[in-house]
Amino acid sequence: MTMESEIDFDIDFDDAVAREVRSYVGEIVTGLGLRGDSSCIDAEPLTGAYVALDGRLPDFPGHYVALVWNELSGWSVAAEDRLGELVEVARLGGGPRPAPTEVIRWVEGLLHREQTHREQTRGNRDFTAFVPVQRGCLLS
Repeated sequence: MTMESEIDFDIDFDDAVAREVRSYVGEIVTGLGLRGDSSCIDAEPLTGAYVALDGRLPDFPGHYVALVWNELSGWSVAAEDRLGELVEVARLGGGPRPAPTEVIRWVEGLLHREQTHREQTRGNRDFTAFVPVQRGCLLS
């Protein structure tokens, strides 16, 4: 079974860029042990991706977490605030398209930190210090 048949991203067009991004994001989704059913790729206004993550972050224990990418700024992790808006809480440094293994290690490190520091967490951090992130694509 090929990666494209295992992970079905919702894409509104079919061209070389879409296939390349689908493959790149698919490697990351698979490497994180996710199925990709809560993930999508978008082409406008920038090529980007949204990947819902399993688990929580220590500073935001009651909030859903997502991995967000766009072609200019690269990867970030965002948490949903109380209104359901995505707010960037961490950014992977370097170029906009690091190797999938680097992204996987970074995300696993953030989520592993969540497991090892759970007892020290007393509540949610203040979202006002963070920047809103566009979800990029609609999930069905």
